[in-house]
Amino acid sequence: MGSVVLLTRTILVILSTCYTNGLELADLYPYGTEHGDATRIGSGLPIAPLLAPINNLVGFGPANLRATRYELAYTGYLEFKNDGIDLIYVNLLFGSGPLDQSRTKIHGRNTADPDLLKKAMDQINEAFSNVFCSTSPPTQLIIVTWIDFAKAGSNLGSNFQLIVVTNGNITFGIALYVNVDASITSATTGIESEITVFPRGNAYSL
Repeated sequence: MGSVVLLTRTILVILSTCYTNGLELADLYPYGTEHGDATRIGSGLPIAPLLAPINNLVGFGPANLRATRYELAYTGYLEFKNDGIDLIYVNLLFGSGPLDQSRTKIHGRNTADPDLLKKAMDQINEAFSNVFCSTSPPTQLIIVTWIDFAKAGSNLGSNFQLIVVTNGNITFGIALYVNVDASITSATTGIESEITVFPRGNAYSL
């Protein structure tokens, strides 16, 4: 378990630095339409509202700027928005080259399932000393999954998942990589912030 990225006024943590760490599909959080996911093949999911806003998600920007929506891209990233403003990109396997994405399956949902909230809280607390407690437990999860990512020809596809865990003020992320095809030799992972609501459209990246 690995890299920690600290953003001003919030924490978003990516667990799992290994692309192949012995995980299987069964180790992922439940996904698919039977679990309430919106699902697409070869295209992104429409912008969807969060169950509740996430506060202080960005260190640069107007006071109290918060995320109210999210959008899942089949090209390997999740984006948080405040209405029409792009806030945070969480890259799982983005920019990995001109790949055929026509068979990439994406699944996404926002949930307050108590069993999954407890599972995520326990995983975060095990790694980071009880940051969530009985008085400030997580209240929602954003679970997004890529299956058969860029599967075409000799590329056997990659499978990975992101679980964003938040109580509206404290936010963590768990990244699970089941496998990444050997044909993908480089990609962008991590967190990127771009705020374009300043005078003259200045953008800031973390």
